[in-house]
Amino acid sequence: MHLFLNFVYSPFAQNHTCKRKTMKKYLIIACLSIVFNSITANVTAYLTYATFNMPDKGPYIETYLSVMGKTVKFTKNTNNKFQGSIDISIVFRQNGEIKNANKYTLNSPEITDTTKGLPNFIDQQRFVLPNGLYEMEISIADKNNSENKPFSGKLPIKIEYPTDLITISDIQLLESFTKATTTSILTKSGYDLMPYVSNFYPQNTSKLKFYAEIYNTKKILGDGQKLVVSYYLLNKESKLKLNEYSAFSKQTSSDVNILLTELNIESLPNGNYTLFIEVRDAENKIQANQEIEIIRQNKKASLSFEDLKTIKIEGTFVSAYKSMDTLIQYIKCIRPISSTAEIQYSENQVKAKKIEDMQQYFYNFWQSRYPENPEAAWLEYYKEVQKVNKEFGTYGLKGYDTDRGRVYLQYGAPDSRQKFDNEPSAYPYEMWQYNSLNDKTLMLTNPYNRQSNKTFVFYNPDLASNKYKILHSNARGELYNTRWEIDLHKRDTQSGNLDVEKSNEHFGGNAEDNFRNPR
Repeated sequence: MHLFLNFVYSPFAQNHTCKRKTMKKYLIIACLSIVFNSITANVTAYLTYATFNMPDKGPYIETYLSVMGKTVKFTKNTNNKFQGSIDISIVFRQNGEIKNANKYTLNSPEITDTTKGLPNFIDQQRFVLPNGLYEMEISIADKNNSENKPFSGKLPIKIEYPTDLITISDIQLLESFTKATTTSILTKSGYDLMPYVSNFYPQNTSKLKFYAEIYNTKKILGDGQKLVVSYYLLNKESKLKLNEYSAFSKQTSSDVNILLTELNIESLPNGNYTLFIEVRDAENKIQANQEIEIIRQNKKASLSFEDLKTIKIEGTFVSAYKSMDTLIQYIKCIRPISSTAEIQYSENQVKAKKIEDMQQYFYNFWQSRYPENPEAAWLEYYKEVQKVNKEFGTYGLKGYDTDRGRVYLQYGAPDSRQKFDNEPSAYPYEMWQYNSLNDKTLMLTNPYNRQSNKTFVFYNPDLASNKYKILHSNARGELYNTRWEIDLHKRDTQSGNLDVEKSNEHFGGNAEDNFRNPR
């Protein structure tokens, strides 16, 4: 139920409709581009909308319209200042009957000098509408330009907020959010939310800010129950979750839970992404999800094949690596310290099996990080890889491909590592504690991403191998499992109670104490 529209209109009209895609939870992301070829004048406006639900009053839809000032005719008003004006009509019909509507004039800010630039202006409207199918019709026209004929477009809308399920509103993308001092149409949940009327994020935009509401958690889960709201970006092409662009919020069930937050996308490369929101209960079961597509343009962070083709590897340490198998292993072993974009790119190079391309990629990886001595940096890292392979490798699996190996290489050796192989009722497990967590996949571009006092829990449920799996961590971007103690003791204790997060006390069991008080 979220749509992106782009109107470019003038006297000569042609209609072009892009694909409309229906997603989970009835999320719609579409592009309707109405293009008018004109010699004299164009007006450009962008429209998005999002639906929400008030438990005591019912659903409503918000429309967000942004008009490009430079495409509007500014004339002098009664205050002897220049101003642009757009006539707007928005109508919602159901089976041909009007259910809600508004006709109004949107005025730009007043200016005294048109030669210094024409300001963009934005509008937000709310329409109360019950659950159901609607047709939204919007008409816009430049009030000061008689040469432009009004434009009208129609769009299908679906509003669906059942009372017997946990649901999430549409995701509202934001330009900014601030604590509200007074109540206005921009105000929700005590904040003034300035809409971002696009899903395109250019290079000069470093923050992805958004808002969503979660409904019925108290009704479905019970009063005072814990839940986790996680959010992350997913690469649309590779389907990979971007761990460096993920986080979570621990909340307590309520009539309406809110998520108002931001992600730093300064280093997010060019591409198409999906922003996901998931609500998990105390059992770590997904109760609801929502998503919205975004487009990122960021040449500074892009990993271009054409750029790598210009790299000369003659005379470098990489020129000695001529074995295909060796290069593949070397590229695979640096995945724990690679960004998501680098992992995706390197996987393509491995599949293509072109030695020179792999050499160029591998050299660029180290030279871009350690330009003074990339070879020394690689050899130092490879020593750690060999330690990891020896310590954590298991049958058919290199150490760097295991959870413990990945964490060791990505964050370094833990400050404290405890092993518990014989604790009654528990699978063998380990606790790794870091006083300061320095993520090597982020430190070059985001040094402020360091975290303090973080712990990882690994366990071995199959007992036969050395393949310990990550069970829980309080580090940002890692697996967060509220029922990790129960899963740890599933060896001989089962629990079907979804409200229980902790296992029963066991003789000799100290997992919780070990997590909270690392030695």
